[in-house]
Amino acid sequence: MPDDLFRKILDGLPLGIYLCDTQGEILYMNDVYAEIIGAAKDDLVNRNIVNVLPKTRALSVMQSGNEEIGDLCVIGEGEGKKTTIVNRLPLRDDDGMIVGMVSLCLFRNPTELKALTERVEQLDSRVSFYRRRMQSALSVRYTLDNILGESKPLLFAKNRLRNYAQTSFPVLIQGPTGTGKELFANALHATSPREDGPFVSINCAAVPIELFESELFGYAGGAFSGASKDGKVGLIELADKGTLFLDEIGDMPLAAQAKLLRVLEEKTVYRVGSSKARPVDFRLVAATNRDLLQIVQQGTFREDLYYRISALPLQVPSLAERASDIPIIADALLARMGKASVQISEDAMHLLVAYEWPGNIRELRNALVRATSVSEGQTIRVQDLPPTLQTFCKPQTDGGIGDAGRLQADRDQAPGVQQASGRPVSLYEAGVETEVACILKALEINSGNMVRTAKYLNISRATLYEKCKKYGVRRSK
Repeated sequence: MPDDLFRKILDGLPLGIYLCDTQGEILYMNDVYAEIIGAAKDDLVNRNIVNVLPKTRALSVMQSGNEEIGDLCVIGEGEGKKTTIVNRLPLRDDDGMIVGMVSLCLFRNPTELKALTERVEQLDSRVSFYRRRMQSALSVRYTLDNILGESKPLLFAKNRLRNYAQTSFPVLIQGPTGTGKELFANALHATSPREDGPFVSINCAAVPIELFESELFGYAGGAFSGASKDGKVGLIELADKGTLFLDEIGDMPLAAQAKLLRVLEEKTVYRVGSSKARPVDFRLVAATNRDLLQIVQQGTFREDLYYRISALPLQVPSLAERASDIPIIADALLARMGKASVQISEDAMHLLVAYEWPGNIRELRNALVRATSVSEGQTIRVQDLPPTLQTFCKPQTDGGIGDAGRLQADRDQAPGVQQASGRPVSLYEAGVETEVACILKALEINSGNMVRTAKYLNISRATLYEKCKKYGVRRSK
């Protein structure tokens, strides 16, 4: 580099700089340092630094060969005295011999350093704040303790979850809508060795197709019209060392499916518009309420991706399959709504347990929201529940029971109904008798076959066994 260009670069720096040889003769000084000293630089060059700065440590640095960083340097005396912060560095030739020294004046006074320090501290505080926010946003909200209930189907699912959590293979969570698949995904991450890593989730059905790939894989700067010049980190990269949860994976666009399969196989991700491979290490958890094999046959889901993600299937039981858990879940939902003091009457609880809950826990929550909003007092009664809950055990097939299982509570009448004998019977007793009649009739129609009977009643086999045990129903052989 030509000397004149080198000098122009040094002159343009906002730092004060001077160089001297081993005798202390000033070889170069820029305008900033000359201004600090209070003289023209042409008058300072070729003078001895000791004559310019009597208290200089330049000679000491060259004698010891040790650099001095962040030293306070006092220039001048009296009212013109200035305190600066300097770095002094010995200069060596190719043989390691000291041939001079360079002094860098970083701050013209301690106030500048204090201002910079305060600014750095503010920036560090903001970075820490955003880091905590990001960690909070990428952390799980639920653990296994949040999955309430003691029914056999639920305990089986929780035990299977614990086993899966200790592996690193993809998990496919399946179950009807409203059963809590996201809760299970959170609990899986919290129980796994990756619990300290990020938990990143995306609902594949909620992201527009044209934005899906840039959200999942990220994009390079200027990859498309409107893209940020700095690019964007995708959710897969954010999930590094943690878990990526793809909810409603059955709605993922086909083009993105192919790219996801490549990421799973190669453990690298390419941002949209970039040819640079970025290594990633994450555990994939997917969830769906659809039959993936069926949509594979329809051509809207890749068969190879299905087999890649379905090695560890986890079936979340419907609320009807774990009806015995409903009292526990209902109490927890009321407490979460700030209604812990609200009680549920015996008759109302019977309806909650007997109802088939096509919307599962989400529907149960909505029913309790309505009930607490219209109830008078601190007890939820039958008439406070939605009308749909007052119908249960209604088969969807012909040739059997029809509307025999229909039970409608009339708000305008007093509680209780009249039997043929005239003796009043509680709603609970009426419900049990009707439900038992439904089960007995269905068993008779299906020759005691429990599988066909459960299908006929539109309930799971586990629920049928539970109800038969509860009511003492025995199938004829």
